Amino acid sequence: MSRINRSFSKITQSVSNKTLSFAHRASDRNIRLAVTGLSGAGKTAFITGLVNQLLNAGVTTQGNNLPLWQVTREERLFGVKRTLQPDLTVASFDYELGMSSLKQTQPQWPASTRNISELRLTLRYQPVKGLLAKVTESANLYLDIIDYPGEWLLDLPMLKQNYQQWSHSQVQRKSILSRSQYYDAFCTESAALKLEGAADEAQLKRIADIYQTLLLDCVNQHGFYYVQPGRLLLPGEFAGSPVLAFYPLLSLSIEEHERLDRLDASSTYQVLKTRFKEYQDKVIRPFYKEYFSTFDRQLLLVDCFTPLNRGKAQFDDMTQALNGIMESFKFGQSNLLKRLFSPRIDKLLFAASKVDHITRDQQSNVLSLLTELVKQSQSQAKFEGCEVETMAISAIKATQHGMIKSAKNEVEVVKGISLDTQQSVTLFPGEVPKSLPNSTFWDNQGFEFMNFAPPSYSPKSGGADFEHIRLDHLLQFLLGDKLS
Repeated sequence: MSRINRSFSKITQSVSNKTLSFAHRASDRNIRLAVTGLSGAGKTAFITGLVNQLLNAGVTTQGNNLPLWQVTREERLFGVKRTLQPDLTVASFDYELGMSSLKQTQPQWPASTRNISELRLTLRYQPVKGLLAKVTESANLYLDIIDYPGEWLLDLPMLKQNYQQWSHSQVQRKSILSRSQYYDAFCTESAALKLEGAADEAQLKRIADIYQTLLLDCVNQHGFYYVQPGRLLLPGEFAGSPVLAFYPLLSLSIEEHERLDRLDASSTYQVLKTRFKEYQDKVIRPFYKEYFSTFDRQLLLVDCFTPLNRGKAQFDDMTQALNGIMESFKFGQSNLLKRLFSPRIDKLLFAASKVDHITRDQQSNVLSLLTELVKQSQSQAKFEGCEVETMAISAIKATQHGMIKSAKNEVEVVKGISLDTQQSVTLFPGEVPKSLPNSTFWDNQGFEFMNFAPPSYSPKSGGADFEHIRLDHLLQFLLGDKLS
């Protein structure tokens, strides 16, 4: 009986949390902010830094850490605290672990995003407009921050394809896939498959494992971004399951696909085709339905510097990946009915991350580059009624700016600790192009982006633990209208 009571209590608690969440959304007191980005964009560090700034927001003896955020500038923010999240089935974002990494004697960046997670913050403020301002001196805004791997978004375009179309789309990427040392092994094993014969589970898994290694190599060793299926990079709860044991057939013509499409369901070809469909139905669609389609506002972090370092092919691949992601967003101005039953992203922010890694005189350049990089997606979102902005930010400032004298004049530099060597460095990383790089840029590339270690932590008597760049501007765009 006690076991039944405990189960009933859990169900009741879950229903109660969801009922409260529904009520908050109905009264426009809940915002679901999704944070994502491709590999290396710094999602976990960003959320950790943002939460730290929010928990310590407001005017203190140390000054206002978010002066351009209207609610703090007007001293209307009474405080921010972390509260229980409404969805008990989603992992909690481990803010404490992230801060622990940053506070070590030799600070480390928080571990990268591996799965979906979330946290809830309650912001208590003084309203100055509308009905709330007339009936109360304080109100709460519940902010849910959802962290999820950008690699999973790379799969959303697959929903528009069948297995034949997807295989053909991967044929177009042979020039990228073939850069991996595992490409030949994959092609050899795949060619040895008897597609008309009965499927062999062990053989399918072996080839799928090679394909997974191939994709990981393309991303981690060659610096590419747009790989499918994205869950082979970050399997999450599907690690080791047969639904991930499929891959594209790169050597088949359209006519061969059509001929094999008529084979028995137990054939190797049909099993691969079925697993592709199962991947769509059991992996991609549930993520889209349960999480992605419920977001109110979206922040997309973009690391512009690493692909500039790596070369034209990697930069173009990142651009293609971002455009592929953007095609799947649901845009449109929100209202009460849409918020409750068919939410749409009504504010979208593209943020160039890690701008503390370049000199201040280059920050306007990276903003111009990002704006041009996402111009197509930005136009699409605006057409659908979504408010769009681009910014250049840093959630945790890891460098200091300085000037050094050269033979001709003074040169602006950045100073910090190299992540690779843990040695203090002073350098001018180079000029960031203001627009999409042309062939001349790649021929004379003089940009040298360096990964910096987190700043040394020193306890403070008040205020946030780290410096930032433009997080107050970011918060005003994403939340300002809900705190008036």
